[in-house]
Amino acid sequence: MAVDTSRIMIKTFVKSALKDAENSPERCTRNLVDMALNFSNNSSQYSFFSIARQMLNNENSPYYPLIEDILKHIDKDKLLNFGLNIGYNSCTKGAGIIRQKESEEGFEIPWSLGLETGDPSKESFLNDYQKIFDQGRVLGIYAYQLHITENPTPVLELAARNSDCAVILFCRAELINEEFVEEASRLNNVLIGVEYGDMADTAALILRDHKLLYSLYYICSEENVTDVTSGAFFRFAEEMHSPFAAVIPQRDCSTQTRKNIYKLVLDSRNQQVYRTIPLDLSKDTEHIGNIISPPACIIGFDKDGLLHTVNQNYTEEEANIFHHSFPEILRRYFSLK
Repeated sequence: MAVDTSRIMIKTFVKSALKDAENSPERCTRNLVDMALNFSNNSSQYSFFSIARQMLNNENSPYYPLIEDILKHIDKDKLLNFGLNIGYNSCTKGAGIIRQKESEEGFEIPWSLGLETGDPSKESFLNDYQKIFDQGRVLGIYAYQLHITENPTPVLELAARNSDCAVILFCRAELINEEFVEEASRLNNVLIGVEYGDMADTAALILRDHKLLYSLYYICSEENVTDVTSGAFFRFAEEMHSPFAAVIPQRDCSTQTRKNIYKLVLDSRNQQVYRTIPLDLSKDTEHIGNIISPPACIIGFDKDGLLHTVNQNYTEEEANIFHHSFPEILRRYFSLK
């Protein structure tokens, strides 16, 4: 395996900055943003970190106590490695591979891939999903969103086998227990998403006690959108010391509701309303995809292996990633020609 000198340099700078974290988290944060500005290799990255620098000029920003809490209560190796996997492997190195492969192959490529994991006790589980990771890595995909509906512990082995990828595990709160957390503590490339609802506070407390990287997410429908628009979800995320508070709008949300959610998320971020960073998972994923290589390709596969997009489910056998290769599916359904 070739040595990635750029990643080594960035890791060295970040580790050096993190040494100041406990004594001066504000200075550490400003140093990291300044470093990111220096390493920015395109106008979009430079613009993003310039905005972050301007926001941190606000001495009363709620992001300062948020960052201080993160640096004190989350294992620094986990912060460092997950951050490098998402920021460098995915959005820098991987982004370059995606643009090159799209030009060579003639089909769109997502920068982040969503997967429902189904039953991880199936004998073929690890092999089936490892093939997806292997094929995705060749295309430049280093970010994976795994939506877990059953015992999440076996899924950790998949994350362990792909330590160069940023893996986000979306779990119902009742699935997060001491056994799972003990196993997850071995990994430095995972962010654990906790679904907002009953037992979310207990799950967040267990994760925090083990210094794991976690955040809350809310599956939002037209019927329960008021928990978002009222700010109740974001205030709960603050109380749970959640770095991010991600909203996942469902298909039954009207176009206007989706617009309202994203506007609220953007306004809350820009005005620094909460001691957590609000996200609209769909829109923010799309935004990053448009920066990497427009138009953004936002896709996933359900537990049966069938392709889906934000607005459509595919039921034909040709759309099944367990039966056809990932590039073959992208070429069939997302051709640029």
